[in-house]
Amino acid sequence: MRLHLFEWEDQAWFPASLRAAMTSYLVTDYGITPLPRLWADCLSRFLSRDGVIEIVDLGSGSGGPVENVVKELAGRGFKTRVTLTDLYPNEGLQFKTDAASSMRYWPEPVDAARVPAALPGIRTMFASFHHFRPQLARGILRDAFEQGCPICIFEGTSRTPAAIASALLIPLFVLLLTPLVRPVSSVQILFTYLLPILPLLIFWDGLVSQIRTYSVHELAEFTRELQSSRYRWETGLIEIPRLPAGVPYLIGWPA
Repeated sequence: MRLHLFEWEDQAWFPASLRAAMTSYLVTDYGITPLPRLWADCLSRFLSRDGVIEIVDLGSGSGGPVENVVKELAGRGFKTRVTLTDLYPNEGLQFKTDAASSMRYWPEPVDAARVPAALPGIRTMFASFHHFRPQLARGILRDAFEQGCPICIFEGTSRTPAAIASALLIPLFVLLLTPLVRPVSSVQILFTYLLPILPLLIFWDGLVSQIRTYSVHELAEFTRELQSSRYRWETGLIEIPRLPAGVPYLIGWPA
């Protein structure tokens, strides 16, 4: 049964410095997993190599895994231009650009269920859809459907016993991987090793993320009322090598 428990990062009052430290750790964590490559494999089936692909990433936080996904797409010959958006935008982020990709952060808050017309392109959500309650989740999908925009939702968690049990290892991973965070801040070091608050905060949010994650069946149910001969949906599970639990995805695109 899915439980929508609270996550620290979702709270508007939560200190911005701790939120940034948590999301910076998550970027590093996803970077050492095969997930960016697997997401890019799935996403590339719906892309064309003709011209530059506009991507609007929703719920980007401090960048999230999208930068690694873009690198994987570039290795496959896709040129992209990515606009990162969030309800709490982080304007201070800087990204490297090259011939195959460019990234920018939209400076104004963006509601994923009401994406401005000034942001056209393929909408993506990486490891963030579980943050939304069912009503808001349906609203995100409906907005893409009614606007005729492609939307690609990829989770990095799974509501299975094996995935939930694996969350117990998160504090250890935080201690081991924090030296790899770039750039690493004094807040990151202080609240990881001297006052180990971040390992506990990240553990709780990681555990809750597993419990919150929608199943493939639930994702398909969200699209039941969003049917048209001009729009298609695909749901499925991305299997992760050597791990017992796959992660769900949902893709919608104009036919």
